[in-house]
Amino acid sequence: MNKNTIANADASPRKKSALRTLGRAALGFVALIAFAALALSAKPLFSESLDLKKYIVAKADAYQALPVSGPNFKAASRFAHGLGRYYLRGRTAAAIVAAYAELARTHPDYHYVYGEMGWKGGGRFRPHRTHRQGLSADFMTPMLKTGRDGKAVPARPFYNALNLWGYRIRLDGQGRYKNYQLDAKAMIAHLAALKKTAPRFGLRVERVIFDPPLLKLLRADPSFAQLRGLAFMKNQAWFPHDGHYHVDFAR
Repeated sequence: MNKNTIANADASPRKKSALRTLGRAALGFVALIAFAALALSAKPLFSESLDLKKYIVAKADAYQALPVSGPNFKAASRFAHGLGRYYLRGRTAAAIVAAYAELARTHPDYHYVYGEMGWKGGGRFRPHRTHRQGLSADFMTPMLKTGRDGKAVPARPFYNALNLWGYRIRLDGQGRYKNYQLDAKAMIAHLAALKKTAPRFGLRVERVIFDPPLLKLLRADPSFAQLRGLAFMKNQAWFPHDGHYHVDFAR
């Protein structure tokens, strides 16, 4: 046996040992990430019970996270909630929660899902270009689904990591996604409620972003008259706003 053969024979066990060590480290890292994801997802489950009054009487500029859920609404992602991506200034959070409370009274059959808001304290909020001042909020587009009896009833697509918790859901020109259909009346009711509650907290709805082709579907509904005076962005945004709509508030 020559020197090279002996060297290779000695190196082989060391190489295998190094690979085993690397494999264990990789498995440990994956397990750590999985545990962290589970902990962040579960965090809201152990938070204090929902008290709507807490949000309605919030300090005007103190940042607060929206409740992870309520009688007629919930966050699109518990994971994102655990990461702290649902913070707003107190007055903004109060206006949104008050709108949900108004809708629970006037439209008890409607149930809403909200999207991302911002960081506690504001600042750059990637990948969003806005959401920096605690005055911007995303809401997932309300949808209908036709049941076996042929009747369209309120329904929610399954939001998960594969569709980026709703942000990758694409509606066609008729507001359709798979077997779901844009619920124009529910969306109009929500915007009308925001328009009504915002002034109670020294705010107004400054702008709504929703893809222009789909905005035509809203305008075609008679209830759109409730939104008279709201400003909608006329041009297409840099990112599709079809599976969700964006609302900017201003003082």
